[in-house]
Parts: sequence; structure tokens; C-alpha cells
Amino acid sequence: MRRAVVVVGLLLLLLAVGFFLGLRVGSIDTSFQTIVNAFLNYDAQDTAHYSIVHLRLPRLLLAFLTGASLAFAGYLMQALVNNALADPYLLGTASGASLGASLSFFFFADLTFLGLYLPPFFALAGSFLVTLVVVVLGSRRGQLIPSQMLLVGIALSSLLTALVSLIMFLSDSESQLKSVVFWSMGGFEKADWSNLGYPATALVLALVLFFFLQRHLNVLLLGADRAETLGVDVRAIRWVMLVTVSVVTGFAVAFSGPVGFVGLMVPHITRALLGTTNRFNLLACALAGGVFLVGCDLISRLLYPPVGLPVGIITSFFGVPFFVYLLRRKNYRFS
Repeated sequence: MRRAVVVVGLLLLLLAVGFFLGLRVGSIDTSFQTIVNAFLNYDAQDTAHYSIVHLRLPRLLLAFLTGASLAFAGYLMQALVNNALADPYLLGTASGASLGASLSFFFFADLTFLGLYLPPFFALAGSFLVTLVVVVLGSRRGQLIPSQMLLVGIALSSLLTALVSLIMFLSDSESQLKSVVFWSMGGFEKADWSNLGYPATALVLALVLFFFLQRHLNVLLLGADRAETLGVDVRAIRWVMLVTVSVVTGFAVAFSGPVGFVGLMVPHITRALLGTTNRFNLLACALAGGVFLVGCDLISRLLYPPVGLPVGIITSFFGVPFFVYLLRRKNYRFS
């Protein structure tokens, strides 16, 4: 309990530092006093105030929500298949969401229906369908085969990335092309107050749900057979996990693109700090994922000011060495 409080406290401190630096970095130089005035004495005619409140803060919040969502989804994926190599990116879930969002931009000029913004729902449908296909093709006689799921996910992810590239090639308008390119590389420059509610709502509901289901996750780590003997409905809890991963990933990717390796790395770090069965694991994992992407976005803006590099490039520099390290291990089990 004490260790969890310390870890969460440190993560909150890092998050506060990341937000402060993120609010300062940009095309307009801002001081601490300017940031304070932007929130306490907001002046709509002041360019610095507008930039802080309507550009930088939504961007930081979207980076945090995306990192938290992908880390949370990665934790559930790894627990689901009891394999340390699983994450929404490698298993194709994020690529499915990216393809769904890209299709909505390619085929629908008017992106709203009955007042709802369509890309998140296309992304949600894409992530769910791809996850379902990976589970079906990665199972044998009703049993999930982790290595088979991973290979199917990598193959499907490559196919879906190729389809997104095809959509880019067929796009005949500059706006369509820019939208699809953005959704293929990941970034937070499209952040807006109006679209933060989708990933925030999905993440909060998922955290609340699995706060009460944490005990079932811990029992599931003992193995499906033993979990059933202890009264856990394994099939039901797995379906709840798959749907939750699809929803959280879909809404996150719909606004930021498929940012890779967050769901792979962060759960490992959380487990290294708190152990496998700590009841605060999911909360710490989500918080750590948010801190990680806020930091990556800050690095991208410092390297290529003021817009920043696609954040997927930055996460790949961290994620690929980590993935190679995991591949060299002999044991991929989650627990």
C-alpha cells in the first residue's frame, strides 16, 4: 500500500512537471506568470492566453488520455493472453481503429450523424472487428494460443497499415490526404476541447469497471482451469476484457492515431514497481502511460518546433529496443 502511494505520488509529480513544461513550449514564449494569468484572468484578445487555453492544454490532455488508454488496454491484453508481448498495437487493435477512422474521412464529407462525430465510432468498430478476428484465428478448440494470436495480430496489423496507405494513395483532395497521413503516424495537433470527452469517458468507465474486477484478473493469472474452479466465469470476463480494450483503444486512436509501444512498455514498468497483483496496478499503469506520452509529445515539440514530430516516431525509439529485450527473454508469461 505504501509503495503504491509513493509510486502514484511520483507519477502525479512528473505529470505536473510535464504539463507545466508543455504549456510553456511553443511558437509563443510564455512565462510562469503568463500561464497563471491565462487561467485566472483569461483575455480572449491575448494571443498567449488563447494559445495556452485552447491549443496547448487540450493537446496535453489528449496526449495524457491517449497514453493512459493505450497503457490500460495493453495491461488488459497481456493479462488476457498471459503473454508479455501483447499490446493493442502488435495485436492489430490500434491498426483496426486507424483504418476505421481513415475510412470515415475518405467516404464521408460530412463527419457527423445525428449530432455524433463519426470517426470515433468507425475507429471503435474497426478495433472491435480486428480484435475479434485475432481472437478467432488465434484460438484452437476454444483455447487462446498466445503465440498464434501474436503472429495473427502482426500479420493483420501489416495488412491494415497497407490498406491505410492505399487510402492515402487514392485520396484526391489535400484535406483527405492530410487527415489520413495524420491518422497513420499519430499526433496530438488536432486536439480540441470538443473531442476530449470521448476518450475521457471511455477511460474513466473502464477504470471504474476493472477496479471492481481486479480480483478476477488476479485469479485469471492462475490459469483458466484453476480460475473456473475458484468460481470465475472465464469466458465472460475475457469477453468483457476484449470489448473494453476495443472501446478504450478505438476512442483513443480516433483522435491521435495509432501510437505504438505504449501498451507494451508501460505495463511492464508498472509491474516492476508494484508487482503483478497489486490492486492499484491498473490505476498506476494508466497514470504512467499518460505521463509517458506527455513526455514524448514534449520531446517531439522540442526536436521539431513548434508543431512537433509525429509522436509515433518518438515512442518507437523507446519501444523497439524494449521489444527486442523482451524477445530475448525466454519467458513471455505475464505473471
